[in-house]
Amino acid sequence: MVARLPLVLFAGRELSWSRPIREELRRRGADVRTATTIEAALNHASTRHPDLVILDDDLDGPGARDLIELFRTAMPDAEIIRLESGSEGMPRGAGQGLFFSGPKPIAPDLLLRLAEAALGGRLPARPAQGVSPGPGTVICVDDDRAYLRSLTRFLSRHGYRVVAFDSAELAMDAVPRVQPELALVDLMMPGMGGLDLAESIRAITSGSTAVVFLTALDSDEANYEGHQHGADYMVGKSERPQKVLDVVDYYAGHLDESERELIKLRL
Repeated sequence: MVARLPLVLFAGRELSWSRPIREELRRRGADVRTATTIEAALNHASTRHPDLVILDDDLDGPGARDLIELFRTAMPDAEIIRLESGSEGMPRGAGQGLFFSGPKPIAPDLLLRLAEAALGGRLPARPAQGVSPGPGTVICVDDDRAYLRSLTRFLSRHGYRVVAFDSAELAMDAVPRVQPELALVDLMMPGMGGLDLAESIRAITSGSTAVVFLTALDSDEANYEGHQHGADYMVGKSERPQKVLDVVDYYAGHLDESERELIKLRL
């Protein structure tokens, strides 16, 4: 008889922070699902009850206590790890029928250890071979050095290898050596502009490197010009950091199909 894979459900409005943990759980043999609404979470439970729910309390609901009761009623046999917004102090143990309740953000290695414990040893040890690759390489090109430093730090914190340039000419020379999955290119730069750089990147990489334009312009003309010159996507510099991360994850992250579809719905 083949053992059933443990099912882990991540439920929260914003789940990109947990993507490395979800990938690791999948590598370890878990069946990992995601839900960004209460309705989606309950739909998952109606087809198969999860063994573990990692519940972010930012999920829309009538209140933290009611949300826990709702999940406990719908998934009576699941262990629940609740992550709380604005919680202070040390993480807490069980309460309200919870396996664990504590503040967010939470260190990925701690959450992974908690998931292992909640699943009662049903995950095998980390495989020595066949581990999927982590996030890819991103070239960032912008003559605004302050913005470039901020963007580089942000993406590096999320695990990407980031190579930054403040001129299009330098970036173009580096593309064959760096071989990035994604180029984030400022649309308006002095000298060789973003439009010409995008076309050059397309030619150098035979289209294997995605190009996303960063722009302060919000106009139909800018969008048209960007896509005419080979942009896969346009993202405003004033967008929320999460939107930028979603775009980078979609084009440069090594995601499974369920993760990719989840992001695609938000773009």
